[in-house]
Amino acid sequence: MERNHLIKPTLDQDYPTISHGNGIYLYDTDGKQYIDGSSGAVTASIGHGVLDIVEAMTEQARKVSFAYRSHFTSGAAEALAKKLSELAPGDLNWSFFVNSGSEATETAMKIAIQHWQEKGFERKIA
Repeated sequence: MERNHLIKPTLDQDYPTISHGNGIYLYDTDGKQYIDGSSGAVTASIGHGVLDIVEAMTEQARKVSFAYRSHFTSGAAEALAKKLSELAPGDLNWSFFVNSGSEATETAMKIAIQHWQEKGFERKIA
């Protein structure tokens, strides 16, 4: 086994090196094809190498790849928030974008704490 510097779930196991994807398939550097049943929910549902997605990502990356939300907004973020508000039921019409599930959980906790603080409950009551 060739030594490398990337920590993996099993350190003494060789993992296939993925060279590219197409639709629901991943391909390793030896040309073996795999059905991608383990990627993140969004990637797995959209597929790999979908040209519409690649073009949209490229177009956005040419404009701006990131604008920190506490200082700026962007047309892409505003448009996505508007679209989500149109799709969401009832009065669920606000969005707060984060980068991961753990960040989403942390944000939900902070919003809950702020909600109760603004109602006058500054601390947890036993």
